[in-house]
Amino acid sequence: MLQRLKFHLSIETAAATLVIGFGLLLRLRQLTLNLSFWLDEAMLALNIVNRTFGGLVRPLDYDQGAPLGFLWTIKAAETFLGDRELSLRLFPFLMGCFALVALWLLARQLTKPVGALFALLVFASSRYLISYGAQVKQYAVDAAISLLLYLLGLWLLGKTAAKKDYFLLALLGGLSIWFSHPAAFTLGGLGLTLILTAALKKDWPGALNYGLVSAFWVFNFAALYLIQYRGLAANAYLTGFWAEYFMPLSTTAPAWALDRLGGLFYIPGGLSVDVPTALLLVLFLAGVVSFFQAGKRWVWIFVLSLVFTLAASSLGKYPFGGRMSMFALPGLLLCAGEGLELVRKLFAKPRRQFFAQQPALGLALSLALAGYLTFSPLSFAIELALKPKMTENIAPTLAYLKANYRQGDVIYLYHWSIPAFRYYAPKYGLDTAKVVAGSDFHGALENYCAEIKSLAGNQRAWLLFSHLTDASNLEERDAILDCASQVGSKKREFSEPGTLINLFLYVLTN
Repeated sequence: MLQRLKFHLSIETAAATLVIGFGLLLRLRQLTLNLSFWLDEAMLALNIVNRTFGGLVRPLDYDQGAPLGFLWTIKAAETFLGDRELSLRLFPFLMGCFALVALWLLARQLTKPVGALFALLVFASSRYLISYGAQVKQYAVDAAISLLLYLLGLWLLGKTAAKKDYFLLALLGGLSIWFSHPAAFTLGGLGLTLILTAALKKDWPGALNYGLVSAFWVFNFAALYLIQYRGLAANAYLTGFWAEYFMPLSTTAPAWALDRLGGLFYIPGGLSVDVPTALLLVLFLAGVVSFFQAGKRWVWIFVLSLVFTLAASSLGKYPFGGRMSMFALPGLLLCAGEGLELVRKLFAKPRRQFFAQQPALGLALSLALAGYLTFSPLSFAIELALKPKMTENIAPTLAYLKANYRQGDVIYLYHWSIPAFRYYAPKYGLDTAKVVAGSDFHGALENYCAEIKSLAGNQRAWLLFSHLTDASNLEERDAILDCASQVGSKKREFSEPGTLINLFLYVLTN
């Protein structure tokens, strides 16, 4: 019996080690591609490299928002390691790698091997986690910090806290608020769970101490709200951009919440859209119920964090869905994994045992379902590693521009190409070039003609387009090129294979 248990544990550990190693390789592969900053990265990178530590406290340019602790850490990396892609991406990469290990440490305490390995495999192979784990964006850090807080909460729930434990909890919780915006929701669930657990045990000193720790977190949140959150919440562009992710205050709210919750399995979970949302929600909700029934108090932390997030969403303060909810993905996958374990138990045949004392039918069905769910993210991750997407890798185009640029040429920048060009221009000796920053005339394409006609008389004009990621952007590019053809003639064009970046040389003489 003992030998079989050890064999089972060794197989489980070996499988987890392989999955973690696979996830680390995928993240390292993405980092070492050293792709150029895409639009959002370039916007945030410009704020970081062009400002001092104190300057990062002020509202960021380009309608960007990121936690101050995150910004200061990236600024420190840039200061000591230099202004380059790897330096600015190092912190998110390290936190993304930490999250992989942290998820396994949490999963093995909460659910059985099939559920735990399912959650780990999806987390390791999600293309969104892999991508954001090698970007100058905070979302991979959000997931890592939520996992750190989950582990801390699980540890405290299993012991009688000492004075040093309260200090550690206060310190880590306070710091997490400065490094992750949604950490406030996780801390809300964590603090309330710890207080209620202590109160139910009639541990009134413990409840009071947890209350004081929570008050310290609230103080940190209030300070950061005054410094940063207030401005972000009042930013009209951001609230408009994320409008569809704010829960309506109406009778449709429950259906809306379930729809958005299911959507997280696709973005940022990376599961195929062909997988029915109903199946994913059933597994998730079944897992939540199972955790409750098993007395896994961690589930209170997670569920309450979702409740707080939805409350903020209903007030228009924080969007629920997409990359902004990457922090919730670990909990979502763990609950779905527990749902798979319920499938294993539900279809088990009495008195018929299989490998490692697991019922044959239930094990086979749960493994088959797990394979069905993980096939798409796993295959896509492998494909992405072998044939990486370089749609906004602007470096080859700027190298071409540098090699062919002549003194007196003018460079017209399509409005979405402005941030990347401004970041890379000094690195390619184009910072002294004559540049015209194009306006955003979205919805009024005729206005582009006046802007292009103002360039008439320039013998050579380069037109640079990037972030051509949807039909409306392509429509704008074509409108601009039509205008350029009316006042001149195209002499050359360049587009690096695999990118969505176009460079055109026109002679505008009319």
